[in-house]
Amino acid sequence: MAHLALQPVRLERIIQMQSLIVQAVFDLDRFMQLVVDNLQELTHAMGAVVELVDGDDMVYRAASGCMAPYVGMRLAQASSLSGLCVRTTEVLTCSDAESDPRVDLDACRRVGVRSMVCTPLLQGGQAIGVLKVMSSQVAAFDANDEQALRLMADVLGAALGKQMAFDQLTKAEERLRASEAFLDRTGRAAGVGGWELDMRAGELIWSDQTRRIHEVPPDWKPELDSAIGFYAPQARHLIRQAVERAVQDGTSWDLELPMRTAKGRDIWVRSCGEAERDHDGIVRLIGAIQDVTEHRLRKDELRREQQLRNEIERHAAETRALLAERSDILNVLAHEVRQPLNNASAALQSAARVLTDIHESTVSQRLSRARTVMSQVLASIDNTLAVATLLARSSPAERVDADIDTLIEVTIADIAEDQQHRIQIERATSTRTAAMDTSLMRLALRNLLSNALKFSPPDTPVKLRLSDSDEPLALVLDVIDRGPGIAPALVPNLFERTARPEAASLGAGHHLGLYIVRRVMELHGGQVQLQRNGPDGVTMRLLLCLAPGD
Repeated sequence: MAHLALQPVRLERIIQMQSLIVQAVFDLDRFMQLVVDNLQELTHAMGAVVELVDGDDMVYRAASGCMAPYVGMRLAQASSLSGLCVRTTEVLTCSDAESDPRVDLDACRRVGVRSMVCTPLLQGGQAIGVLKVMSSQVAAFDANDEQALRLMADVLGAALGKQMAFDQLTKAEERLRASEAFLDRTGRAAGVGGWELDMRAGELIWSDQTRRIHEVPPDWKPELDSAIGFYAPQARHLIRQAVERAVQDGTSWDLELPMRTAKGRDIWVRSCGEAERDHDGIVRLIGAIQDVTEHRLRKDELRREQQLRNEIERHAAETRALLAERSDILNVLAHEVRQPLNNASAALQSAARVLTDIHESTVSQRLSRARTVMSQVLASIDNTLAVATLLARSSPAERVDADIDTLIEVTIADIAEDQQHRIQIERATSTRTAAMDTSLMRLALRNLLSNALKFSPPDTPVKLRLSDSDEPLALVLDVIDRGPGIAPALVPNLFERTARPEAASLGAGHHLGLYIVRRVMELHGGQVQLQRNGPDGVTMRLLLCLAPGD
């Protein structure tokens, strides 16, 4: 090193560079860039680089001069002078790359290098990279350059290890902060917080999300008793027992418990905990806490819905049982009651005729009155059966082509014999047939005729007028009486299945019977109308819309 003593200017420059290296501490990239920039100027090189070992390659980490564009370039250790320098840990000089078998000639030609000097960067006796200067000239570097490179490499190698360690520590801290931020975001999103109880230090640690769940300030310091105190009184012994069992034998827990936050808000939390051991036994408890209030509310709501569903199903079963019982009663009415009454009515009619023939008029009249009463009972039974059927029915009536005169004839035959003469037929249409369910239409028409006869003065006629309608295209059946009319209070609900006390004096037939009429016409796609209502009589109109093809 005697030749350096003759060059104080260069020695001073090296000292200045070392001072700059110290100033660049804790900034690895700036640190290496300062070295290569000053070393290029000191040695009059075309460029200087710092190459670091990366697996089987050497990677340009910092470069100056014409080598600056090549930062990031990789060279194979096995075929480069830098790799050889790392393996031998010796300073290596190449005077002419064209004739030196140790170099990667293609790489040298690619960057225009003819001569270079490499010195290893040592850390703990192991080469972690090289410091290299290059020139486009042959034999561009002398012993002074080699010595300057050695001095810089010694300082750089020692400082580089510290710089790299600090850089790794900084990156680790950044990753840790990012990880903590990520955990905090996910914990906030999921409503999950963490906690740890150090058994030896007696210290309880809460995460930020745990503090948010308890609604305490970010700097609040929890203790075991104060943490348990947040739970509802009826739940505190459960969480305390869980902690004690975990401390004694390492039993973990997973509980849903009620809690009141520091702000007085009642919530539900899921608390989980487990023990950690070392060779001396249980050293800490760790766990998580989650706000499950919404989940709990949904679960309670589902439970209430299930209870309601069970109640509805129970009521449905009871309703089905009642419907079955009603069906049995209707069957009794239809078969066990109605048929004997029909037989008795026919017998009374026959007896009345015999008595008339033998001029027993008094007894004959009594039998006729008895038959009239029986006919009214049969009509009530028919209406009751019809209501039971029509209430449950939703599909339209099955209509077949039927003779209108036959319908009128069988309907009048249903009327009490002593009232039949009052019914007058007025035909204003040539239509002879219409599509209908004859049994239903017979019931509807009979109810209208029975009402008209009942509420008209005795011996006054009731007219049944048949006509046509063009809009809508329909057969019109008007039942016209000469009664006092229908009270205005009854008109709004005239065709509804509702009975009111004030309707009793005006005839219940205006309710059940007219409701049946309305339902029959609805099932035929037609309607019933109160066409006229006054003190001199009522006109009820049936519109039987004609089916396609009629």
